[in-house]
Formats: sequence, structure tokens, C-alpha cells
Amino acid sequence: MTILPTCRRACLLLCAALIHPAWAQGRVTAPPGASQGERQSVQWFNMLDSNGDGRLTRDEVKWALRLDRRLEQQFQEADANHDGVVTEAEIRSLAARRKAERLAREAEAPTGATPRP
Repeated sequence: MTILPTCRRACLLLCAALIHPAWAQGRVTAPPGASQGERQSVQWFNMLDSNGDGRLTRDEVKWALRLDRRLEQQFQEADANHDGVVTEAEIRSLAARRKAERLAREAEAPTGATPRP
């Protein structure tokens, strides 16, 4: 899940590690063979889940929402049951939906121009 440009994301992760060292405890893990994007998403989830309960509340992510207002839309989209809390399952569901949408777009896109005779 790409939320921020790579450089900005790395800077935020570094700052968050200094502010919330508990994120490094690895409460949520990426499955074997996970893509780089999924591994980064797990890092983000653990970083934001400051109390380690496996859920992201608005209070836990409020500092990130202030940094980039687009994250508010991401939070709302991930919060499938609209309870104000985002769980690992909701994040994974959103990621799966986005992947399916991307694959569908790629399948519909022409693979290249065919040469004219």
C-alpha cells in the first residue's frame, strides 16, 4: 500500500521509531514471501499501533493524519465496519481489493501497439 513517497515514508518511520520504540516489537508479521509493499505496510501498522493491541484507533494515528491529510481518506477506506478502528484484517482486505483492482486494470490495458502490416 503506497501512501507516501518513499523518502518521506522512510523519514516518518525513523521519526516514529524514535517517538514510539514499541513499534519494533513485531506484533503483526508479514507472511513468508510477502512483497516489499506488504512488508512496508506491516511496518507502518506496527509503528502506528503504539499500544500493541493489533488495532489502529484515530487517537493512535492522529499525528500521521496531521502530516498528510490524504491518510484520513485511507483510514476511512480501510475502516470497513465504520467503528473508528482499523484492524489488521481490514488493512489486508483493503490491500487485497486494491491488488485485484490493479490486476483487472492491467488485464484490460493493451499490452502494446501491434505493428501495422
